[in-house]
Amino acid sequence: MNSEAKLWTPNYILFCVASLIMFFAFYSTVSTLPIYLDDYLHADKSQIGLILSSYALAAVLLRPFCGYALDSWGRKNVFMSGFLVFSCIFGMYALSSIPWMNGKTLLGFSLPLLTIGIVRFMHGLSWAFVSSGNQTISVDIVPPSRRGEGIAYFGMAANLSMAVGPALGLGLINFAGSTYLFITTMILSLVSFISLCFMKFPAYRPQRTRINLKAMVEKTSIPFSIVCAIFCFSNSCYMTYMPIYSKEIEGANPAVFFFVYSAGMIGTRFFSGRIFDRIGPMVPVGIGFPMMIAGSLLLWAGHSCFVFYLAALLLGIGSGMAFPSFVACINNMVKPTRRGAANATFSSAIDIGIASGIISFGFISDWTGLRFIYFLASGLYVIAFLFYLLMAHHHYQRNKIQGV
Repeated sequence: MNSEAKLWTPNYILFCVASLIMFFAFYSTVSTLPIYLDDYLHADKSQIGLILSSYALAAVLLRPFCGYALDSWGRKNVFMSGFLVFSCIFGMYALSSIPWMNGKTLLGFSLPLLTIGIVRFMHGLSWAFVSSGNQTISVDIVPPSRRGEGIAYFGMAANLSMAVGPALGLGLINFAGSTYLFITTMILSLVSFISLCFMKFPAYRPQRTRINLKAMVEKTSIPFSIVCAIFCFSNSCYMTYMPIYSKEIEGANPAVFFFVYSAGMIGTRFFSGRIFDRIGPMVPVGIGFPMMIAGSLLLWAGHSCFVFYLAALLLGIGSGMAFPSFVACINNMVKPTRRGAANATFSSAIDIGIASGIISFGFISDWTGLRFIYFLASGLYVIAFLFYLLMAHHHYQRNKIQGV
């Protein structure tokens, strides 16, 4: 294997480790904020949905600009500036637990809920820079001939964090309190930021262009972005409402659910990327979606811990097969100078799907209960899979670029 195809470089390893720590902080709060809002601030499900979705809604507002900035101003400065702000905001969640806020309202809204909603929105704005930059730089580091494999392995950082982060978050909030949770996650994120200060970022010459819609949105990414928006709409009901839903199943532990879910994703990463590099996206995506559909139906129909955890495994395997293929596809259709816009367009779809899913499932679950939303999710996976088969796959075959 020649040096151009070398994957496990010092830069790649450092970036994977730093991302692991950052995602560790991220998933520690993702899994605990619904419980914090429910148990500590006594929010109802629709309020929880609105507050948590503000994160993704805020990211949507800045995504197009982030892609333009990464391509036109340079990767490192844009990414690292957003990362520093993102890390510091973790500590601001503790403001909502200040004792004197209890029972106070502002403009008819509970002051603690209003505070955490504003902080969550600010965090989403900074997340737009972090996630867009993180995904774009990870593709810059990986050799084109091993892109599917490199993206799959890199995704393990998020998967491992999803496995351990919820346990850390739930442990901290249950035994030490919410303030310790928020301070700990801030410290972890800052450690990740500091470690990246020692990394040599891939060489990239910014392409100065006028800011306009064409510069901010990459049209070749749109079909896969639509698939991913529907995909993430469905996924939002797991990440957001699973800690609450688990209370309805005797003996179920949300931390174990996320661990099994992550184990399923991690296991598939060892071979899904190689399959993509050798024969393309049809096989991993064709396996992934049926797994996700089956897992959702099990959550809807099952009532035991065994079925609960089996569903987590199927959902993890399905996500681990399909999602890295989406990322590799959009990056195989653009030149490096449009990579930031492509990843920002794709990430905007993720945010739109997550935000609309959290809000929609929150209101629907208030009427129907949480169990029914997993039946709805299975139907949405079917729609996304059909859209992939009928449009996105053929679009990729027509527009893929070799060796970029």
